[in-house]
Amino acid sequence: MPEASSPLALDVAVRGAALDILTINHSRQPMRVWDRSNSWGWETLALELGVSRRSEDCYPLTGKPIAFTRNGPGFTEIPPGGMQRVTVSAGNPEWNGIERIEHLRSQTLWVRACLRIRPSPEAETYGIFVGEVSSPRRESQPPHRWLFT
Repeated sequence: MPEASSPLALDVAVRGAALDILTINHSRQPMRVWDRSNSWGWETLALELGVSRRSEDCYPLTGKPIAFTRNGPGFTEIPPGGMQRVTVSAGNPEWNGIERIEHLRSQTLWVRACLRIRPSPEAETYGIFVGEVSSPRRESQPPHRWLFT
């Protein structure tokens, strides 16, 4: 379900060695989001991991900063009723904060994806969605091959 004021919704699907993060457009018009292949989009996606479905005690993971040797404000346009899929696998991306969850390797984890796009002159120029959307928490059974190498 989309958040009350958001035309976008997020969902997560755990598929063994991969985690799919789906951005779904519930509006009647195309929505643009930054691609993760540039500096505007790289830090827009984060994960929250917990050992309970309802736990507010979560471990946030953000992508480690990377240097872009060539950069431009690239985006994806999601059509009405359409979706964008981002696939995460172990080491891609490398996560800040992963060392804090090493002790949870053998436990069931609950994962939630968060999309946060901040206002910027470029977002305004290109008509990019600005706001925050989170997915429901989804269960991931060990060995969490999508997360740990």
